[in-house]
Amino acid sequence: MHFHSLAVIRVPEVEADPEWEEKHVEKVQQLEQLVQMVPGNLVAQIELCHVQSINNSFAVQVEQEIDLLMHPYGSESEDCYEFCDHTEEVQKRYSEEKTVAIRLPEGRLVDRYDRRVWGKYKIIDGKVYEEKIGKLKLPKRSHNAKKMKAIIDCSFRKIYKTMLEFATEHCCYDYNEEMQGYGYYCNPNAMWDWYQIGGRWPVTFQVKEECGDYANGERSWGNSDANYPAPEGYKWVSAARKKDIQWEVMKDWHLQTAKNQFKTLETMFVTCETKPEKHMRIQDSFVYSYYTKVYKLGESEGDYLKRHGFDSDRKYYVSFCDLIDEDGWIPEGDIRTRFSGEEDHLQTWDETIQGFIDDLDEDDVLVSVDYHM
Repeated sequence: MHFHSLAVIRVPEVEADPEWEEKHVEKVQQLEQLVQMVPGNLVAQIELCHVQSINNSFAVQVEQEIDLLMHPYGSESEDCYEFCDHTEEVQKRYSEEKTVAIRLPEGRLVDRYDRRVWGKYKIIDGKVYEEKIGKLKLPKRSHNAKKMKAIIDCSFRKIYKTMLEFATEHCCYDYNEEMQGYGYYCNPNAMWDWYQIGGRWPVTFQVKEECGDYANGERSWGNSDANYPAPEGYKWVSAARKKDIQWEVMKDWHLQTAKNQFKTLETMFVTCETKPEKHMRIQDSFVYSYYTKVYKLGESEGDYLKRHGFDSDRKYYVSFCDLIDEDGWIPEGDIRTRFSGEEDHLQTWDETIQGFIDDLDEDDVLVSVDYHM
């Protein structure tokens, strides 16, 4: 799954480098020509997308700092690996658990998920059947299947002669001599196996057109050619300093977008026409987007806006699944406690985001990160 996160980094003042920018323009042009000449060159397309995302010196610094910030949480960051010990689990399962086994014609017992039988034979009513026989591909008590016997509630100790065999063949763990245990090496703090700046969420921050400290980020495969218009004099970016982000303009934009969406949904319900939005449907008194109710018959514009948070003193109109800075990774649901007089107030996730951004320095750089895990 893909998740949208807010990463915060510190980037010192960056001076423009005309020579670097000139070379960068040349590189973009070369890659564009290569993509046009060889349309199916996926490597060139990916490289072009990446090069276009770092179109100024500030964006270069942002990419470098984000790499450093995200590194401790990477599933492939081998310098962060620790041994994940599953010895206790292996010992308990090997000595206590049972499974369904199949005795092969030569007398050997194997687990029903063993590669020698899985997908070829199945157990029905306590007997072994060969799968997908004949034109209809139906299970059948074939000649080979009749030579096999199903053993219900068979101990793992009867199938695997040693715990080492059970751990390596069934559990897919390695035995580590140094740790004297069964398990594997991994990053215990892993949160991602892939990420990019922007990605599926390129419409995150608005800055003035003349703003120089920004990064566009990369486009995802699903929005590489999409056009996201911004109010006149402004542009959408994936990274910028807090002081340069036009929060009020963004709030007005989101409010107007929500009003327009309400009118669209209202019309959609009346006309029963959801095209070209194939993911939307009308059922009973609602308009659904996938499985989410986005419109209810009789709902006023005010109620609709309230449901989307436009009735509060919300300052920052952004939404993220995680908050990441040099102090750590805060996942959604890890809400903070705010003290109000003698009573503790458990914040909502949105209040956590609002407070987090409010506490940032004006020169801090906010970065929209799309990560996968």
